[in-house]
Amino acid sequence: MKKIFILFFLLILISCKDDNNTPMTPPDDAFDPIATNATLLKEGMIVGVGHTINGTIKVYDNAGKKVVLFDPFTSQNGPDLKVYLSKDQNATQYINLGALKSTTGKQSYDVTGMPDLNEYKFVLVWCQQFSVLFGKAELQ
Repeated sequence: MKKIFILFFLLILISCKDDNNTPMTPPDDAFDPIATNATLLKEGMIVGVGHTINGTIKVYDNAGKKVVLFDPFTSQNGPDLKVYLSKDQNATQYINLGALKSTTGKQSYDVTGMPDLNEYKFVLVWCQQFSVLFGKAELQ
């Protein structure tokens, strides 16, 4: 039993190596909703779920293209963090917007396709590797 515990502990340590974690340097994000005359569609505050995350999430229409903006934003680090536009808090139906660019700073994510934002009510920060919710924002 002791050997199984040690093996499990080592496996967790290996899976959480720094090279799997999200960068901590703020990205150089050029999206500026004022300069581009983007229209604010929805917004919400992101809060951590068992993890430390906070900030403001806004969804814009930028000349027909939807953009999700995190600004300001800070997050606890973790492996394989993704940004989801989701219909629910459990990520059963979602659009993967890509890897979280950084644990700090302003960052934007383009939404592909033309989803009905009345159906996608949440932005989630999700650890895809372990299927764990890090943080959520309900859009209003």
